[in-house]
Amino acid sequence: MAADIPARERLLRAGEHLFAREGIARVRLRDLNAMADVRNDSAVHYYFGSREGLLEAIVVRHMTDVSTRMDVLVERLCVGREPSREALRDAIAAMTIPLAEKLLDERGRDFVQIMAEVYDRRGGLADAQYAPASAVARDLVRRCMVDMSEALREERIVLTTNFIVSAMAARARAHDSGRELPLDHDTFVINLIEMGTWGIVAELPDRPLSSF
Repeated sequence: MAADIPARERLLRAGEHLFAREGIARVRLRDLNAMADVRNDSAVHYYFGSREGLLEAIVVRHMTDVSTRMDVLVERLCVGREPSREALRDAIAAMTIPLAEKLLDERGRDFVQIMAEVYDRRGGLADAQYAPASAVARDLVRRCMVDMSEALREERIVLTTNFIVSAMAARARAHDSGRELPLDHDTFVINLIEMGTWGIVAELPDRPLSSF
């Protein structure tokens, strides 16, 4: 990395790159230091306090962009809406589009891959503390999920969120490995929104698992 870039910024970029490709827990501090071209073995602790502190700084940096975009979409698509299939689709779109826009550049794609692991580690709703508007969109989603138990409703929200983020991470990996992408960006995102919309309210069949 260019020596004229501040060490803290070089460590952030190294963290994005290595966490995305190797997994957060498997990245060694010496590898971060080597990629960032810093000679102080305690540089990560000096600037971020710990490996988790570096991860948090990466998430905050990118989620600031995501949150700003989500604020606009939630205000336009979710505020004041009554429950309906169209409102459900718009709420899922408001939460999906801002993160999907990160797929359009390399650092954003690294971030999406990191977030897929963060969501998995923390139960699927890790964006709420970074993007407060997501709570408004998620409340609209819940109000659209009628005739479901609370347990089923919450399970589906977590699973749908993880599915959408995991699909984005898979696309990011495919893009950066040079594989041909079957769908253009807009079609990919619209397809995710539609799959999330229909899947989250799919009716459970009135039959036991043993009958399949």
